[in-house]
Amino acid sequence: MTQTLLLIDPRAIEWCDKARLALGEVEKCAANPLFREEGCATPPKVWEARLDNVYPSVIYDADEQLFKCWYKSFIVDEASGNVALADRLKRAYFGGEREEGLLYATSSDGIHWEKPRLGIINFAGSRQNNLVMRRATHGLHAGGVLKDETDADPARRYKFIHRNLRLGRMASCFSADGLQWSQPQPWSQHDAVGDTHNNAVWSPDLGRYVCITRGWSAGDFRGVRTVLRSESRDFLQWTQPVEILRGADAHDQIYSMPIARYHDLYIGLPAVFHKGDENAEDWDCVDTELAVSRDTLDWRRICPGEPLIPRGPGAYPTGEYDCGCIYAAAPFVRGGQIYIYYGGSNGRHNDWREGSLNLATLPLDRFAGYVPRQGSQTALIRTVPLQMAGRELRLNAQVSAGGSLRAAVVNSVGEAVPGLSLDDCLPIPGDGASLTLRWRDKTAESLGGQPFRLLLELRKAKVYAIKGCARASGRE
Repeated sequence: MTQTLLLIDPRAIEWCDKARLALGEVEKCAANPLFREEGCATPPKVWEARLDNVYPSVIYDADEQLFKCWYKSFIVDEASGNVALADRLKRAYFGGEREEGLLYATSSDGIHWEKPRLGIINFAGSRQNNLVMRRATHGLHAGGVLKDETDADPARRYKFIHRNLRLGRMASCFSADGLQWSQPQPWSQHDAVGDTHNNAVWSPDLGRYVCITRGWSAGDFRGVRTVLRSESRDFLQWTQPVEILRGADAHDQIYSMPIARYHDLYIGLPAVFHKGDENAEDWDCVDTELAVSRDTLDWRRICPGEPLIPRGPGAYPTGEYDCGCIYAAAPFVRGGQIYIYYGGSNGRHNDWREGSLNLATLPLDRFAGYVPRQGSQTALIRTVPLQMAGRELRLNAQVSAGGSLRAAVVNSVGEAVPGLSLDDCLPIPGDGASLTLRWRDKTAESLGGQPFRLLLELRKAKVYAIKGCARASGRE
């Protein structure tokens, strides 16, 4: 039984009045960019011609106590390879001849990264690079890496899902160490356009792998981009991809959506591509937003139109490192924080831009929380039926100066349980991940195993999660 109920869970709130969800506040790492493309560096890493969307897959490997990152580069990009940084504004960008590669970097602290010379892939007559795959040897186009602790076969510990240009199909690769990869094995029955940051997770609820990829609303590369889902028991035989999410229009297209399991939910980070309105300030830029699902099938966008990770100010070439496009990796928890690594670039999607790896963090459980609507002094939210899963109820919440946050335990008709009303609730302090709810003469422990609802009253306050309880499994 879970002891944390995230209020962004679509199953959590039964009723609310004058309340709305507001995104949590990410903090960008002061060391950003953590590393940049080095195709024009001195000396140059010529296989990093254009990091483009970066499409990072980042994990913390507890076995090796090491952060690991796999990222995408155009190892051949005719325009970027032939035009120096100082000359790029003098001519329009064109891709020309291109080839993609999958690159690898490591870090002991998640901040300072090394690009090891692996000696695996030959590029321009040398293996002294950090390439682990390239299109010429593996046919890859845009994919994602998963370290899979559930597979008993050590040769399949690492998995890579991608669109394979050589085979013309979606395909899987396997590796024992994340460096030496098998040849791709194509999906035998079904396929997807898949021209995106394909990614996959293991779902313990389903006992299957879930792949998130891309489709188009009117067939191959026509209409608007859509998010597709497929599942597999063995990472080889995949079901027919089905659409699970679509943006509002051409200016709100979902380019990619890495996902991760978090508590008993799935968090998605959709990259929203603004392509429709050429007069819009954000035209041809990409923002990363927030979505949530209980089962990887039904998704809810949280605060659509608002970026979870805001782009930096300015424009190419003098703007911030992430002023043009942001593509996130799947989030994970490390050191008491939520880590969101992301690929940032300093220009528009289809123009000159240089890419980098960056980090944003959130406090635990604070993807988004409820606040009073603009113009409202007070908001009320009432949960679905809950049951105690501990001895006390606690909130992950923030109360601003001059504000208040009170709670009442209510029955099925909305009446407060005697001794556990709003007026009986003791003041809740300002800001904390585990603020205990207390009433004057009664405790939450007195509820025992009986179902109850919690009514929260917010004034200049924000509440993210309730701890010490779970959704009631039976009827009231």
